Amino acid sequence: MKIFQGNAVSPGIAIGETFVYSKDLLIPKYSISELQIKIEIERFNNALKNTRLELIQLKNKLSKELSKDEGKFLDSHIMITEDQSLVKDVMEKLKSEKKNIEWVLFQVIDSIVKKFNKMEDEYFRDRAVDILDIGRKVLQKLLTKKNVSLSSLEKEFIVVSSDISVSDTASMNKKNILAFITEFGGQTSHVSILARSLGIPAIFGIPNISHIINTGDSIIIDGYKGLIIVNPTAVKLKEYNDLQKEYRKKEVEALKNIDLPSETKDGKKIPLKANIEIPEQELDMVFSHGAEGIGLYRSEFLYLAKQIKTLPSEEQQFTAYKFVLEKFPDDIVTIRTLDLGGDKVINENAEKELNPYLGWRAIRFCLAKPDIFKTQLRALYRASIYGNLQVMIPMITGIEEILETKKIISEVKKELKKENIKFNDNVPLGIMIETPAAVLMSDILGEHSDFFSIGTNDLIQYTLVCDRGNKKVAYLYEPLHPAVLRTLKTAIDNGHKSNIKVSLCGEMGSEIENVIVLIGLGIDELSMNSISIPEIKRVVREIKYTEAKELADELLTLKNYSDIIKKVKNWCRRKIGFIYNY
Repeated sequence: MKIFQGNAVSPGIAIGETFVYSKDLLIPKYSISELQIKIEIERFNNALKNTRLELIQLKNKLSKELSKDEGKFLDSHIMITEDQSLVKDVMEKLKSEKKNIEWVLFQVIDSIVKKFNKMEDEYFRDRAVDILDIGRKVLQKLLTKKNVSLSSLEKEFIVVSSDISVSDTASMNKKNILAFITEFGGQTSHVSILARSLGIPAIFGIPNISHIINTGDSIIIDGYKGLIIVNPTAVKLKEYNDLQKEYRKKEVEALKNIDLPSETKDGKKIPLKANIEIPEQELDMVFSHGAEGIGLYRSEFLYLAKQIKTLPSEEQQFTAYKFVLEKFPDDIVTIRTLDLGGDKVINENAEKELNPYLGWRAIRFCLAKPDIFKTQLRALYRASIYGNLQVMIPMITGIEEILETKKIISEVKKELKKENIKFNDNVPLGIMIETPAAVLMSDILGEHSDFFSIGTNDLIQYTLVCDRGNKKVAYLYEPLHPAVLRTLKTAIDNGHKSNIKVSLCGEMGSEIENVIVLIGLGIDELSMNSISIPEIKRVVREIKYTEAKELADELLTLKNYSDIIKKVKNWCRRKIGFIYNY
């Protein structure tokens, strides 16, 4: 039995068999005879031909569903498959070294990429990425290796990996995932957020764990303490089986109160809504945990869930939005427009940005790609007649972005009217407050918005200048930091001065100590992962708004984070008899 300590990012206990998930290709190396060279050449030519055909089909699909311009980026990939100099290099090396074609191709591609990466010309450095991508595709065909996907698991597993991308989780089959273990990732990474939304235990931040654990190992995951127990003894297994039953009993008990109103003892209502990403997988939990609508639907996961790397069509988006709206006939559904960028990239081989979280993402991307933005807005407005839709724009930093968005929406409405397509002409348009610029401008932005939703995941990292996914600076990411509290208070007060509601949809809203402070600061509603709603509702019902406000007012006068934490913990002990740490 071996025990490892990691970072508990999603609570729960899981017991089961491991599956080590890796997307790396293992390239064999062996000698071949003179007679086998002809066979290897034929294998290479077939793999290259099939890769070219797949790329042409994908280009045609992109051009048809989006526009000809969207398919053009594949031209360079197709040209590489037709490059005779590449073929010549492979043939020469194959004949001189007499090694299997997979190894030869790998060596040739690696050599070309290294040469291109050393060049000063940016064009050639970009081509290196394309060549590497094509090389991998051809190798996959030579190895008859299918792309590994978490959607293809045929039984229940605890998934172990060096890292799990957003697109991996977006396409996974939730029913066969018992838990996640990774070497990288943090509390506010999108994978950990999704794990909590789906109620899947997760432990991140264990160096080299994907090389230590083997597929098929028996394992226990303690998502409360961050413990991983590999090949447990019979005694340890019984201990955790009993614990698992105990926690499930507590969950059932907490769910008994989901129909009670979410309001404080002195009558202040704090609606609790759900954050969702993959409705088909999450809505059962949303309903069973008592969410009062959807406070954040991350629409970019419509793209990330697709195996083909392209944005979904208008019809695909319309169907998805309509599906969710019809599920909530009496509640508001807030859909955020595309927030691609950061750790959610359009294409794994897209141009790398030095600071992706500060780069070309969210509303910046949408305004730079009006055709893509219009496609989404058309789908949203077409779906608006099927429920109570709110549209929310991410990463706003100034009034110009709101005005430009409204201009595009006006164009979309004119198009729909011209086509005699019904839509709700009065869909509320709100913005996310997740940049310091938006906070400082919130008095003006409020005049042009129907509501605010504070995105604390980004707002905290931008305010405290710390990458939320970087373990070296994780200690700086403090939701109750005095600068964060002042930032939140400014945004909330300015929203109220503009007579609009101010909600919060970041992970900060799923932690009990934070929620008490947020209520005191004046937040109107909270949106969170569904699994947290029953516990948060219990606490909301146990406190008084007036007392939470007194606490928040006092916290705003404190200068040190340590003093704030001490004050909050003492308040929790006195008022609700416990403190809660996620």
